[in-house]
Amino acid sequence: MQDSRKRLIVALAMIVGGVAAFFLFLFVTDHDPDESPLTLIDWVIGGILIGPGFGYLVKWRRTRDG
Repeated sequence: MQDSRKRLIVALAMIVGGVAAFFLFLFVTDHDPDESPLTLIDWVIGGILIGPGFGYLVKWRRTRDG
């Protein structure tokens, strides 16, 4: 039970870290949403940064149910 909770916290931390890294990327590249919407490459980079956390969350769910 304790190990399962620890893995859930790690998964959620990865998601939050990915979102924070994506916003940091947008800040560093000086992207202004009022001037132009996000491009395809911005969405791809966001998915690369946020995706592993969701993958780990799915893995946690499978091991918890299994």
